[in-house]
Amino acid sequence: MIREQYSNEIKAGDDVKIAGWVHDIRDLGKLVFITLRDREGIVQVTAKGGVTDEKLMKRIKNLSKEWVISVSGKADANDRAPNGLEIKPKNMDIISESEVPMPIEVTGRIESNPDKRIDWRFLDMRRQESFTVFRLQSEIARAMGEFMAGEGFERIFSSRLTGAATEGGTEYFPILYFNKEAFLAQSPQLSKESVLASGIDKVWEIGMVYRAEPHHTTRHLCEYVSFDLEMVTDKLSDVLDIEEKLLCYIFEKLNERCKNILELYKVDLVFPKKIPRLTFDEVNKILKKEKIETEAHDLTPEGEREICKYCEKKYGSSFVFVTGFSFEKKPFYIMKDDKKGSFAFDLLYKGLEITSGGIREHHYNDRVANIKEKGISPKDFDHLRFFKYGMPPHGGLGMGLERLTQTILGLENVREASLTPRDPDRLTP
Repeated sequence: MIREQYSNEIKAGDDVKIAGWVHDIRDLGKLVFITLRDREGIVQVTAKGGVTDEKLMKRIKNLSKEWVISVSGKADANDRAPNGLEIKPKNMDIISESEVPMPIEVTGRIESNPDKRIDWRFLDMRRQESFTVFRLQSEIARAMGEFMAGEGFERIFSSRLTGAATEGGTEYFPILYFNKEAFLAQSPQLSKESVLASGIDKVWEIGMVYRAEPHHTTRHLCEYVSFDLEMVTDKLSDVLDIEEKLLCYIFEKLNERCKNILELYKVDLVFPKKIPRLTFDEVNKILKKEKIETEAHDLTPEGEREICKYCEKKYGSSFVFVTGFSFEKKPFYIMKDDKKGSFAFDLLYKGLEITSGGIREHHYNDRVANIKEKGISPKDFDHLRFFKYGMPPHGGLGMGLERLTQTILGLENVREASLTPRDPDRLTP
């Protein structure tokens, strides 16, 4: 093994074997300081002439930044060293060398162009500010799984290849599937609904979804990770309640497990006592009073930002559920609550929509009528056959993992929260 400890596990007096990248070198002649970086942080390696083996000293002096090395030695207390520790080396192995110069600066001393950082994402992740985004994102996904298991939800794994565009419309990627036309799934919506015909009453999944949206904004991706759940219920409040409990659990676990990351990003992660629930009409009345431009059937980006500011001031919540949207702007599978309204909702957080969901239309004839109303042919939707044989009432939601990560950490662009972001111009790395 090239390592026996990570940098945060070392204590004074320990015999250690640690591996990582050469973050920095200071050669003062008879004294050489190496800052060694691993996934948990940095530790100082101190080589001293007359104390360190002469051959080892020469090899240490020949090191360059970003080489991968493994060091064995003794850990001593040193108040002037990072973390109050330094390693006195006894042995060192050079694992891998690095070309110079690096294509991007990874020490954090010089800010690289954002696009270039994405071009070199896996080198850029050597920076603590970049790597920790994905560590926190991993903890969000971990907490999601824990919570859903505790609530009795079954995890499913549905196909991302489909014979019909899930949401209807034109925002899909067609592909050639042998001699047939297929599509990359815009969401697992139709699959997770259909599973409920089996008798399983609560399902969830997490995976990539695809939207052919030609947007170049700070909030859109063509491929993103979607957290989805679907459950048997006839009440929209049940869906809102389960998401509120889920997010409360996620915040609790992030505060337990990611304190150092939240401190790095200067985030005080506090979950509200209750997420306010406003109807679309109520939101529009508030925005009009604030002289914010509104639309008839949806919220504008400015409207989303301003209503979140309003709720922060009035309710002490950066979140707000918005319900009562017009059916006109919602997908066909949403249930109507009158001729024009719907049982749909959005969840906004810090001015950004992170979730959409609602109660679904489970009656076969009404669902077919909804599809036709959207100008789509029911023949394109194989899933409809499962709705003929006793489909229970149900509702659910979809939440973007990257947007949730972006809003929690206050990142400027959602691409910073995507490991390999895909937008209209990017297919690499």
